[in-house]
Amino acid sequence: QTIAIYGAVILTTLVIAFPFIWLIVTALKPYPEIYGYPINYLPKDPTLEHFKYVFQLNFGKYFANSVIVSGGTAILTILIALLPAYATAKFSFLAKEPILLSILICQMFPQIVFVIPFFLILSKLRLIDSFFGVMVAYLPFTTPVAVWLTRNFFIEIPSDIEEAAMIDGCSRFGTFRRVVLPLALPGIAAVGIYSFLFAWSELMFSRSYLSTMSQQTIPVFLSLFVGQYQTRWGPLFAGSVVASIPPIIIFAFLQKYFI
Repeated sequence: QTIAIYGAVILTTLVIAFPFIWLIVTALKPYPEIYGYPINYLPKDPTLEHFKYVFQLNFGKYFANSVIVSGGTAILTILIALLPAYATAKFSFLAKEPILLSILICQMFPQIVFVIPFFLILSKLRLIDSFFGVMVAYLPFTTPVAVWLTRNFFIEIPSDIEEAAMIDGCSRFGTFRRVVLPLALPGIAAVGIYSFLFAWSELMFSRSYLSTMSQQTIPVFLSLFVGQYQTRWGPLFAGSVVASIPPIIIFAFLQKYFI
């Protein structure tokens, strides 16, 4: 039975990992092997030409832009979500349940519905073609999940701990900062990971609101290799491999919190 379980786990892992493995393998193939038939499942003549070509196109700049936008979105999401999550978890007030449900309204609609309204709002605020403008556009999609997730962590923290801190002279905000936040760190880390990955992989908003090429992010850069009549698989896959490194690193260091 144990062998069967491990066999099933290994098989499932291989199935899940195969697309990423194929991504790396294809990125290392020269063009004749990519388009050759029969298919070579391993590169006969491995090359780094696609990686070199991608970096010649100033890939590092787009990579840095994505880090700024994704990191900023994660930080803003956490800062905005913490207090509403704590308030709805620990206090009773009028219309609390309707307010909690209203937070999820943005999640009910396709993202494309908000492209034009957000564009008009950001134009009025003069935030078009700015990193902060894109971060603001992401918040309606990351904050609802952040509020609900961290709220559940706050609910699980016993009120006795907070009362003990306040008896010892801690203010309500001091208790929140010194006692509650450290205990809710796994939830906060999970929210940060979710927000970072959402912004890292998002294409529609970043392409719509960042008009200057030097301001654009990795998904927009990679989309340039997909044309109407031809897709340049080598640079596309090479760029995708490099783009997957930050999420892998984040999961490696924060997976215990996320799990």
